[in-house]
Amino acid sequence: MSRERFIERLAEVKSSTQRLSDAVSQPESELVRDATIQRFEFTFEVVWKALKLYLEHQGHECPGPRPTLKKAFAASLIPTEEESAIWLAMLEDRNLSSHAYDEGLARRIYANIVRDYAATLAEMSRRLHALTWE
Repeated sequence: MSRERFIERLAEVKSSTQRLSDAVSQPESELVRDATIQRFEFTFEVVWKALKLYLEHQGHECPGPRPTLKKAFAASLIPTEEESAIWLAMLEDRNLSSHAYDEGLARRIYANIVRDYAATLAEMSRRLHALTWE
C-alpha cells in the first residue's frame, strides 16, 4: 500500500464527507432523501476503504468492511463501544439501501444519516487526516 494511494483516498474521504454534510443540511424532500442516501453509500465506501489501507499498512488483515471496522475499533480509530455500534449499524444500513428500495426503509436510513451517520463519518475523516503514514 503506497502513501500516495492513501493520500488520494483521504482526498476522496474529505470530498465525500463534505458532500454528505451538504446534503443533510438541505430541507428534506424525496429528492434530497434519495440523494443523501446515495451520498451516504459512497461516503461509507471511501471511508472504510481508507481505514482498510491504513490498517493494512500497519500490518492488519482487513478482507472486508466488517473486519476492517472491528480492527479500527481494536486500534482505537473507533474510540468507543457506542461509536462502534453506530459503525455496525451504518454497515447494515448501507447493505440494505444498496440492494432494494423501500420507502419506509429509505425514511429510516435517511433519519439515521441525519441523526448519527453524517457526523460520525465526518469525525472519522478528521481522524484519518490526523494520521501519519510511517
